[in-house]
Amino acid sequence: MLKKYLDNAITDLQTLIDITNKDIENIKKGEHVPIFEQVATKEKLVETFEAKKRQIDQYITKKVSKNKGIPLNQILDEVERAYLDQLKNKLLELKEVNKRFARLVVSVGTFYSSLLEKIVPTEMDGYETVIKQSASFLEIKG
Repeated sequence: MLKKYLDNAITDLQTLIDITNKDIENIKKGEHVPIFEQVATKEKLVETFEAKKRQIDQYITKKVSKNKGIPLNQILDEVERAYLDQLKNKLLELKEVNKRFARLVVSVGTFYSSLLEKIVPTEMDGYETVIKQSASFLEIKG
């Protein structure tokens, strides 16, 4: 049973990694619409992964409570330990992919913000951002 939970969780993580890698490629190409279209899919995968993780935690907790005093690596068989290692490695891989994606998102966001600031200069007035001067080139002259 634990192997099934772990295998399903690993599959979810791999799918998240694949989608995020596609998002990285899309952001590099300037294709932002597919990224936003994947958000719901990614959120659903995270939810299902969390549910599977809870099942894994419950299963391991039951095994440990039945075998008090015995280390976890002796309670689990070799295949279960290998699946747990694979789960850990997939989590670390997802973390690295998400870091790369986050760096790109921040870079693109900063670029667009600076571009907007050059087009429509603003300044802070208390807690509000207000247009600093009239952006005359945006006005329609008739």
